[in-house]
Amino acid sequence: MNFFSNVAAMIASITTQLQGIAIGVIVLCLVVVGFMFLFGEGPSRAAKRWLGWIVLGAVIVFGAATIAQTIQTTAGF
Repeated sequence: MNFFSNVAAMIASITTQLQGIAIGVIVLCLVVVGFMFLFGEGPSRAAKRWLGWIVLGAVIVFGAATIAQTIQTTAGF
């Protein structure tokens, strides 16, 4: 294997591991937001803001992995 193949394999491995961690964190955050919705109007307003940030974070994490895989495939690494 050459250097670029090793780098591509390392990036694929890291993104896969980060996606696994991200799934756990996202689920935990969604559970917390769900409880916040249960506790009245004040926490519910905060939960709505948090929910937007959780979704944005998930899109960034999984989007970055997809972009990295696309670049890897397109560049032929």
